[in-house]
Amino acid sequence: MPATAQRHDSSTTQQITTPKENTLPCSFLRGSTPPARSLFQTILTVTVGEEKRPFLVHREILCAVSPFFAAALNPSYDFRESRSSTFNLSFARPVDFEYLVQWIYTRTLTHEEVAASHPAYFRLIRLWILADELQVEGCKNAIIDFMAKTADESNSVPTPDDTVTIFGENGVREGCGLRNLVVDLFAWKKTDHLVEGHEDSWDETFLRFLVTRLKRMNWTDKAHAPWRNQSSRCRLYHEHNDQSSCGEGEKRK
Repeated sequence: MPATAQRHDSSTTQQITTPKENTLPCSFLRGSTPPARSLFQTILTVTVGEEKRPFLVHREILCAVSPFFAAALNPSYDFRESRSSTFNLSFARPVDFEYLVQWIYTRTLTHEEVAASHPAYFRLIRLWILADELQVEGCKNAIIDFMAKTADESNSVPTPDDTVTIFGENGVREGCGLRNLVVDLFAWKKTDHLVEGHEDSWDETFLRFLVTRLKRMNWTDKAHAPWRNQSSRCRLYHEHNDQSSCGEGEKRK
């Protein structure tokens, strides 16, 4: 299937399609062979949010990890951004895009708020949502691995507000790996008292999915949480297109 991306701006949203064979960085999508020593030399200024906070990122790296950017910056299309050194992401939060840039360049998700005794899962959830919008599948899969690892190491689960972010009216799309992982974390971990007694309200859709999962669980296998097995984690929670694989996710220690 071809990769698709949406171009967002203040006036219109346009659907653009990138043929799957266009796997080269966008500055080389005209069909020419890229010079061996000329990659990663074009700086793109990405302005993020209403405040238009600038981020300087290599254009070719963005295109390599994101079909969204590869399509929007493809010179074969007559988009203004493909001829400009500036790209505006008005719909994104600067703090989330900064986290994404960290992953793009370092392939790490370390964050002081996530490493706290009560992990700030919302940082990872917002990053997953942005990576989904920009079609950065390697980052989404790395977040799944990192959330599963963090949940086990800290013996924690996301908060009620996190369930609203994921399952609420403006939440992530149904059937995605992030939804499945969060439901499984609550189903397999001992969270009954937490769900029953928390002072904040859990999202109703989340609770419906949780009850359904509990009713369908094979209790003889309750000791084998699916996120702890790499093959199961990939099958149940990861998402892949023709250009990514489980090897692109963050490696577990």
